[in-house]
Amino acid sequence: MGTVFGGMAVSLDGYIRSENGDLSWLNDAMAKDEDYGFAAAELRTGAYVMGANTYREVAGMGGGGSSAVPTHVVTHDQTLATAGKTQLFSGDLGDLVGRIKASIPADKDLCVFGGGQLVTEFIELGLLDELGVAVVPVILGGGVPFFGRISRWTKLELLECRSYPSGIVLLNYALRRLSA
Repeated sequence: MGTVFGGMAVSLDGYIRSENGDLSWLNDAMAKDEDYGFAAAELRTGAYVMGANTYREVAGMGGGGSSAVPTHVVTHDQTLATAGKTQLFSGDLGDLVGRIKASIPADKDLCVFGGGQLVTEFIELGLLDELGVAVVPVILGGGVPFFGRISRWTKLELLECRSYPSGIVLLNYALRRLSA
């Protein structure tokens, strides 16, 4: 069975978006010659699950529906425009993960590609196997937090820690649910 992995870039103080929605802090921090694991993630991905806000952002940058990889957008807005191999989903995330795993090649994984609410829900439901966090060297002072409320502790096992000349630090963890 494929691994369910996900993650995002986060400011040092734990935000994935500034209060006014400006993402220039992220774009300004990234160097053109640094990959941050994007190529490896793309190679291992057999399907994407993303939140509606992240999908709108990606679509606004010209990326919505252009991927050959199946994408499932978690939303209650059934009027959200999609294209290509993108489909909308509303329902039980455990069922969705099961269906996706059964439909992708055995050597491919499922990538949860933003946002913070979706990643939190995957953790809360015990559906996320790996979490990647790219810590960006900026303090935003407020905005949209990476995580929402999680009801139980989740132990993380460090799989990789890689730093880049830009100052970005990539942390990859395996998730281990602790008993309540």
